[in-house]
Amino acid sequence: MIEFLTTVGNILLFILILSLVICIHELGHFIFARRAGILCHEFSFGMGPRIFSKKFGETTFSIRAFPFGGFVSMAGEELEAEVVKVGDKVRLGFDEKQLINRIVINTANPKYLDFLEVTVTDIDLKGIGETGLHINEFPVKLNAFYVLDKQTLQIAPHNRNFNYKNKRQRFMTTFAGPMMNIILAFFVFLLSAFIYGVADYDSTTINSVSIVYPDSIPLELRLQAQDKIISINGVNVSAWKSNDALVSSINSEFAKYNDYDTFTIIVERDGVTITLSPVAPQYIFYGLGFANVRGNSALEIGAILHNQSNLQVGDRIVSIDTNPEDDISAVSFTSWDDLIAFAKAETTGSINAVITVDRPIDLTAEIITYERVVLTECKIFGKTALDAMSVDAFYSQIGISGSTKFSFFGAFEAALISLKNGSLSIYRTLWALMATDQVTINDLSGVVGIYTITADAASQGFQTLLGWVGLLSVNLGIVNLLPIPALDGGRLFMLGYEVIAKKKPNPKVENWLNTIVFVLLLGLMVFITYKDILRLFQ
Repeated sequence: MIEFLTTVGNILLFILILSLVICIHELGHFIFARRAGILCHEFSFGMGPRIFSKKFGETTFSIRAFPFGGFVSMAGEELEAEVVKVGDKVRLGFDEKQLINRIVINTANPKYLDFLEVTVTDIDLKGIGETGLHINEFPVKLNAFYVLDKQTLQIAPHNRNFNYKNKRQRFMTTFAGPMMNIILAFFVFLLSAFIYGVADYDSTTINSVSIVYPDSIPLELRLQAQDKIISINGVNVSAWKSNDALVSSINSEFAKYNDYDTFTIIVERDGVTITLSPVAPQYIFYGLGFANVRGNSALEIGAILHNQSNLQVGDRIVSIDTNPEDDISAVSFTSWDDLIAFAKAETTGSINAVITVDRPIDLTAEIITYERVVLTECKIFGKTALDAMSVDAFYSQIGISGSTKFSFFGAFEAALISLKNGSLSIYRTLWALMATDQVTINDLSGVVGIYTITADAASQGFQTLLGWVGLLSVNLGIVNLLPIPALDGGRLFMLGYEVIAKKKPNPKVENWLNTIVFVLLLGLMVFITYKDILRLFQ
């Protein structure tokens, strides 16, 4: 029951976050369209059939069945066919000043049989000519609307039409969506920095501990939150991190993992100096996809990272072959130092490596026995892919974090750094996707993947969840700026063409490009979602 309620809560949280990020994007378009005087027919969250709608002023606000997108329908944004043409028969409704305020398209509609029926011989509903808006000899109100069988649609004179606005207005209306996502991301990162503070590198006090100690070690001999670290392996430390090479810091001492199997730490706790039980670092081989068992000298895997589904916890690494076609390219290992050197040197990586392991086959026996297993198609990330993920091929961690402090200006700096890192990671990922074989379409995540990450972030606490919301928002903003038809960046690209060529692109060609690419993107989203579902069940 608890698991069911957790899943329901995660789904609702996922929809809430997705709604926030998408609605902020569309709100940017909407606000600047209204500022430019552009008629907005609909503001929609979601795609597919409507499940709720309410009209406020000129705009219908709606919620659609699939909460995976949204749009603002602006007059003139897409290629529009004329609703009424010369030769058509329509019925006309008039206001008290004898101005047309309703144009009924279906003359047989029983609700409007008392309206005047006319055959259109002369029409201008754009206001481009000198005679004003009119149908035949009858003047038309600027905010008149068409009456269709299932909806009404306000007419869009040229002064309310996206295509007739100047370049600056069209640019800002289009750019405003991604801009709002980037602004949202910045303020989410800023909120996190204000709530949780920024790193206090001058302090040596521990904020949190994530080390899982053996039961045999007494609580008083374990690292605890609020302990002040005095020394590490006999070296006094005066800062958590320092750019001064002459200053001994916690980071610089823990970086000496090649020199020490364990670290002996002296702390000050409640005014008393205590020498704690030695702590072994954990080795994170992110490029190879696994981590070690803390303090275990055997090359035994303690955790599996990312997509290394072939490996198992408990496997002991024997060798890795990054070029399976070459029979003599496998590298064997006898110690963690060997494996660390290999991980750091492996800068290019290979999508499919062969990893040989000794796998335990009888865990119930007094002495565990192993069998030699050769695993093919093990995924290894190289430098390009790792740069895109903003992680190193190898790093060690103790499992403690430093204290934080409130800093008004430091929070702004931290938010800007997070925004920069989030933005750059997108471009690195796209570069890795297009220019290398280390990241493929199979590695991308769609709606199901976003849900999975959201649920995982929520389980790790509000601070992690805020970081994910900021990253998701900046992702949406940056991706939408790519010069691809059907995206905002594609429209901005066409606007740039207009500036350079001194003429607008062919609207029919632009519309066809948008339609074709939209269909392709929709197919890509379906494919990625299918892969997400497979990963979820695996």
